[in-house]
Amino acid sequence: MNILMRFRNNIFLILLISFINTARSCKFDTCGECISYAEDHCVWCAQDGITGSRCRSFKSVSENTTKQVDPNWCKPKYIHNPLFHKETTEDKDFAESKNGTQVQIKPQVIKVKVRPGEPVDFTINFKPAKDYPLDVYYLMDISYTMQTKVDDLKRQAQKIYKDLSAYTNNVRLGIGSFVEKPGFPYVDPIVHKSHAFKNHIPLTDDMKLFISTIEHIEFGSNFDDREAGLDGLMQAMKCRDEIKWRDNARRIIILSTDAPYHSAGDGKIVGAIKPHDMLCHLKDNMYTEALTLDYPSVSQINKVATDENFKIIFAIAVNSQTNVIPETEYKNLAKQITGATFARLEGGDSVIQIIKEAYEEMANTVHIKYKAPPFVNVTIDQDCNSLPKRHCEVGHKQSLSINGTLVVKSCPKANKNTKYTVTLNPYGLRDNLAIELDIACKCSCEQETGSIVPGICHGSGFIQCGICKCQPGSYGNDCRCNGTSTDQRDMEKCKMSSAAKLCSGRGICKCGQCECQDGFSGDFCEFDDNSCPKPNNQLCFGHGRCIRGQCKCDVGYSEKDCSCKNDDKDCYAPYATEACSGRGKCICGACVCDKIKDKNETYSGVFCDSCEECAAARCKELENYTYCNYIHRDNKAICDRDQGSKISNIIVEFMNKTEINGPKLYMATWCKKELESKNGSFILFKYRYVNHDLKITIQDELESPPKANIWIAAGSAIGLVLLIGILTVIIWKILVDLHDKKEFKKFQDEALAAGYDVSQNPLYQDPSINFSNPVYNNQCTT
Repeated sequence: MNILMRFRNNIFLILLISFINTARSCKFDTCGECISYAEDHCVWCAQDGITGSRCRSFKSVSENTTKQVDPNWCKPKYIHNPLFHKETTEDKDFAESKNGTQVQIKPQVIKVKVRPGEPVDFTINFKPAKDYPLDVYYLMDISYTMQTKVDDLKRQAQKIYKDLSAYTNNVRLGIGSFVEKPGFPYVDPIVHKSHAFKNHIPLTDDMKLFISTIEHIEFGSNFDDREAGLDGLMQAMKCRDEIKWRDNARRIIILSTDAPYHSAGDGKIVGAIKPHDMLCHLKDNMYTEALTLDYPSVSQINKVATDENFKIIFAIAVNSQTNVIPETEYKNLAKQITGATFARLEGGDSVIQIIKEAYEEMANTVHIKYKAPPFVNVTIDQDCNSLPKRHCEVGHKQSLSINGTLVVKSCPKANKNTKYTVTLNPYGLRDNLAIELDIACKCSCEQETGSIVPGICHGSGFIQCGICKCQPGSYGNDCRCNGTSTDQRDMEKCKMSSAAKLCSGRGICKCGQCECQDGFSGDFCEFDDNSCPKPNNQLCFGHGRCIRGQCKCDVGYSEKDCSCKNDDKDCYAPYATEACSGRGKCICGACVCDKIKDKNETYSGVFCDSCEECAAARCKELENYTYCNYIHRDNKAICDRDQGSKISNIIVEFMNKTEINGPKLYMATWCKKELESKNGSFILFKYRYVNHDLKITIQDELESPPKANIWIAAGSAIGLVLLIGILTVIIWKILVDLHDKKEFKKFQDEALAAGYDVSQNPLYQDPSINFSNPVYNNQCTT
């Protein structure tokens, strides 16, 4: 009986908690707050005479058969339930023109009506245009140590133009230079020729003028090692009209130097104390504010480069005096600027090669960037920094589709505007996709105003969305309270219990209602909205909102603290068809491995594929992909084609026999792929995981099966026979000696028993006999 009572009480408690949670999740006082909470799909009833909450979960008031709101609660015409709507309003084809230029991205405009919390999926289609305009501006360090590199540019100018024209017939080149701010102690104006930036020639397709300009450039000098490269770079980017940058062109700036750079703060030494304003200051093609404005900061350079779609290449040379290249400094700088790269500037055709590689990368890869309000979260399914690049490479004359999702996390605060735009575009191009958002944060009935009617809302307000909208100075559910109301009965309504503090000590009681301090909520201000889990100073792990003391998670996350990622994408090993290799469960975006059958242990590894029998199965999965890469080792894209996400995180490399057997790959797993058409030869390869990426290392030469050598076989057989014979003779001799020894011992024992002295042979005669010489000492007589 006690067990039944306990079970019944537990069931009741579970139902009660469920009811309370449901009530809390859609417990809002205004129509706008109600419909802007999408997690439980809250709906608002504006019908008169409704008892209880006007904001409820659609699930709790809908009929399962019709998916309509129960008319017993609210008539359909009074329901405010904004529905998701997405419409593509501009979708010009790649072959069409847009504002006189070629279209490279489609669609162009999408309009969406959405609640906060609802995911919006979208697809960006990109196709590089043929003969797309290209502007290349060469920003040179013209100090004396760079003289040989400038001479290289002089010799190669015509070839640069010719080679780039093979890619596109719409090329323009320009040139500018820098040395240093012309002020002491960096420069002695009397001794040194120096400037922070000079535009020698704007972008042009007149190669004779370009070459002539380079030939007449005069070199400068300065005292210190560092130079004004960032000053020149900022002016080269911001002076659009002076440099003649085209809006619809790919823009490349090559900063060529052999010295480190000055950045923000260094200009104070020469009196340039004003922070850089990120504006153009050219007069007669010379930078006029070099001694007034400080050097730009790296973050300012990054902002302008990102906003204006510049591809910056730091082409760094070895200093002819110090024989040192500031490689580390410029590599770190390139990492801090979106789209920037580092390259070594060497002799010969290195300038041409750097420009060609930069253009090929821009033409054959696409990296989507976006601008969005802070309350909008955008996720794009690409990773152009991974190896191989994921959803970034564009084949010749082919298009590329990239998927993305955006979620409005919350309504914008203190702003009546509910329409915003999210802009996405490939880095380096002006083409973009505009997603126009109409965020459902207010009901249409909240825009309506009514007239004050005696008897309604105590004559101090009017009905709006079914509730009283009070005039200034009045408040309360029915507007019966004013700013001076101190009714004791109203005070009691602001307490959770008779002994509790008014509004839990966290707010002010006005006309029976609590006005809570910031950070607290609830009817009695009983909820601390900062009490939710806050790792790294981020409420709800940064994946949700703290409402009434509880985390309300964003789409794709769950658990009480929003720490659990519902997406199982990270549980799929590259080139695998099952989450966790079919040997575990994906929980919160990570694999929890199963127990191995008939063993007291579990599978291991990031994807639960570490076990004795797992390696053979994984090798089998990878062998065809490996074989394809072996055949097409210079064109991995052929093997990746039509594979989708299976190859998104796979890195392929080749090594010789010595390297693949070295300590670097000691922990990798061996595999082989037999080739029937190659006389039994096979491909050897190893695989291992680097974080979540799969790295396949292939031996660059086939492994042949061992061949039988008849002489070795015959010699081995003869040697074995001889060895056996010799061993037999030795063993026989040892056995014979042992037998003789045993027999001799037996003979000794028998002789002793018969009374013979076995120390001397009775048949033995001494070989020595004494004879007397009769004539010795005259003993002989006649």
